[in-house]
Amino acid sequence: MTLAIAILANRNLDRVAQLAESLDATPVRVCIHVDAHVDDTAYFALKRRLAARDNIVFADRIACAWGHFSLVEAELALCRKILSTWDSVEHIQLISGDSLPIKPVSDLLAFLAKHKGVDFIESVSVVRDDWIVGGLGIERFTLRFPFLWKKQRRLFDLWVSVQRRLRLQRAIPDNIKPHIGSQWWCLTRKTVLSILNDPDKESIDAYFRTTWIPDESYFQTLARKHSAALQSRSLVFSHFDHQGKPVIYYDDHADMLAGVDAFFARKIWPGAEGLYQRFTGGFPYLPTGPVNSLASHIEQATERRRIGRSGLHMSGRAPNRWYEPQPATAAPYQVFGGFSACYPGFVEWLGQKQPAPVHGRLFAPDRVYFANRAEVGPGGLSSRPHIRDNAPECFLRNLAWQSRGGTFAFRYEPMDSPSIEKFLARDPNAGIHIIQYGWILELAERGITNPDVLRVAAVHLLAREQGFLNLIQGAEAKCTPRIWTLGEALSNPAPVLSGVLSGLGVDRPKTPMALPAVADMDKAHAFARMLKNIGVDIDLHKLDTVPAREVNPRAVSGRQ
Repeated sequence: MTLAIAILANRNLDRVAQLAESLDATPVRVCIHVDAHVDDTAYFALKRRLAARDNIVFADRIACAWGHFSLVEAELALCRKILSTWDSVEHIQLISGDSLPIKPVSDLLAFLAKHKGVDFIESVSVVRDDWIVGGLGIERFTLRFPFLWKKQRRLFDLWVSVQRRLRLQRAIPDNIKPHIGSQWWCLTRKTVLSILNDPDKESIDAYFRTTWIPDESYFQTLARKHSAALQSRSLVFSHFDHQGKPVIYYDDHADMLAGVDAFFARKIWPGAEGLYQRFTGGFPYLPTGPVNSLASHIEQATERRRIGRSGLHMSGRAPNRWYEPQPATAAPYQVFGGFSACYPGFVEWLGQKQPAPVHGRLFAPDRVYFANRAEVGPGGLSSRPHIRDNAPECFLRNLAWQSRGGTFAFRYEPMDSPSIEKFLARDPNAGIHIIQYGWILELAERGITNPDVLRVAAVHLLAREQGFLNLIQGAEAKCTPRIWTLGEALSNPAPVLSGVLSGLGVDRPKTPMALPAVADMDKAHAFARMLKNIGVDIDLHKLDTVPAREVNPRAVSGRQ
C-alpha cells in the first residue's frame, strides 16, 4: 500500500516543513501546494529546507481565495503532480498545512490496506441543509457567485440579493447531482483518474467555477459519480462551532486528540509546541492521561461560548444578539408594584422576613434606591441614574450576580424607567407581584388640584401599568406574575402578603402574622371615583371587596 499525502498550505511554512519532515520519515509520499499569494522568499526557503528529500515534491502554485474555485484547482494540481510522479500511489490523502497526524501513519496504511479500493470522503446530498452551519444551502448551486466573499463582501451580498429578488436561478446540469462535505478526503488512484479524465470535465469545471465554496462540493459530487466503493466519512478530524467557524486545538487538547477516531486533525494552533513535539517528534501516540470525549468537550465549550454562564457578562465576552439567546439573570428575584402605597412600611416589613436585601425603586427617574438608601450598591454598582440607564439590563444582571445565594427584591412602579420592562417579562428568574391601581394611592398623596394636570398624570400612569401587565402576561413572557386588584389588597391583605412570602421562599409562620399598616380604603374609593369623573378610564370594579385570587393562570400552574 503506497499512500501520498497532499498538503494545501498558505501560511506558517515552518510548521508545514515540520509536518512534511515527519511524514517523510514514514513510508508515504508528500506533495505540497503553497498558495501563490505566499511571499516568494518564504516559499523558496521551504523548498530549500526540503530539497534533499526525494519523497517530497511541490505542485504548481495557484493563487487561492476562500470559497473560490481556485482552491479546487490547487487540489487538482496536487493530484496531477502526485499521479505523474509516482506510479505506485494507490491512495491520496488531502490535508491542510495546519494539520497533524494524531495516530501513527502505520495505522493509516494498515487501515487503507484493509479497505482496499474504498474512497473516504464525506459526501452528503445537498438536500440535507443541516450539514451546513451558517451558510447557503441549495443556493450554492442555483445562484452564481462571481464575487469573493471575503474581499468583495458588499458586492457578494448585493448580487445574491439581486438574484433572489429577480429569481435569477440556474438549472443544475443533468450530469451533476450536488453533494457537499468536508474538504479533506482520501481517494483512490482510480477515482482521482476518473475525475481528471471525466469526458464532461470542461463543462463541469465551468459550472463549479461560479458555485460557492466548491472545495466542499466538487470532489464530493464527482466521487459519487466515479467511485466504485465510497464511505461518507473524512479521515481528518475537524469541528465547527455554532457560527460555522473551525475549532482550533492547543497543547491541552493533546490527550483528547489522541483518542479521536481519525488519523489527522486540522486547525492546530501554530504556537502549540507541545502538540507538534508529540505528534511529529517521535513522542508516544497513546494518551498520557484520562481521555475525555473531545466532541463533547467542544460541545460544552461552544455552549459556554454561545450562552455563557447565566446572568454573567464581562468586557471580554458580550453576547451577540444575532446568534445567542438572551441569558437570564444569575439568581431569582422578586419585583413589587403598588405594595408600598397599599402597605406603608412594606419594604421594612419585608426586610425583616428574609435575609436577602430588599431594595427600593431601583429604576426611579432621580436615582437608584438601594437597600438602606446606600450610595453604592452590591458589586460597586452606582446609584446614579444615568449610569444605570446606559445599560439597564446589565445593571440588573450585575445586581443579580452579586446577590446569588438569596432572593433579593425591589420595587418597580409605573412612574419608573420603562427600559427594563421587556427584560423583566422575559426573565424566568423574575417573580413579579403587582397590585393593580396601587398607583392611585401614590397619585392621591401628590395633592394635585388642577383637574387637567391630574387627568394627564393619571392617564399616563394607567397606560404605563396596563402596558406592563400586557408584557408580563403576553405570549413571550417567561416571568412568574401574580396580580391582585386594589380592592383585594386593601380589604384582605393577609393572603396577598402570604403569597409574597411564599414567592420569596419564606415559610409561613405558624402563629398569626404581624401585618404592615394598610392604606385607607375609603380614601382610595373616593379618589378613584374622582378620577373617573374627570375622564380617566378607571375600572371601579377593581376596587370592590372580593376574595383574594391570582389573576394570571400561569402563576397557578407554576410556569417558569
